[in-house]
Amino acid sequence: MSLEWLTLAVLVFWVIGAFKRLKRLRAGSKQTFVAVEAQFMQAVDLLRHCARVQELKERVASVSVQHAHHALIPSADLLEAALQQAKPHPLRPEVIAALDSAWQGAQVAWQAYVQLASGQAEGSDDHVQEQSQRWSQLMTLQTHSTAQFNTAVQDYNRAIAQFPACVVARLSGLKAGRTFQKDAALLMQP
Repeated sequence: MSLEWLTLAVLVFWVIGAFKRLKRLRAGSKQTFVAVEAQFMQAVDLLRHCARVQELKERVASVSVQHAHHALIPSADLLEAALQQAKPHPLRPEVIAALDSAWQGAQVAWQAYVQLASGQAEGSDDHVQEQSQRWSQLMTLQTHSTAQFNTAVQDYNRAIAQFPACVVARLSGLKAGRTFQKDAALLMQP
């Protein structure tokens, strides 16, 4: 009888330990998302700022540049909305997929804005170069923070896929998260 109780006690302690480990990995993934969120909010602010500045300079702008800067606001709005959805649930695959898609769209809108705004009047070149430098810094920080998030999510996913922790994960409703994909906008750059 004591061997059965000992086995049961070991099993209970193991299940509790495995559950705590999975929760710790899950919390770590959520914590790394804070940096991702901060970088995305800076990108939203930059997109909106550039759109507002460009609206003031529209007196000389061509139709294509007007369309390019008008794409910044919807991209920023979409990114912010996706970020608000992802903030409370950064390990839900569908939420991160939507955020990833919104981020890719914002990058494409930014590239179109820079390409078209660079070709217009000389007065805006300084502003575009200054904001492009800021965007480049933001991209560097974003790349780093998404890489950290991806690593945390991959560690979490590996942990919940291992036997016997997968049993605990399934019983407690823990599911695999999704990582950010490679930036399509970066692949489009010359």
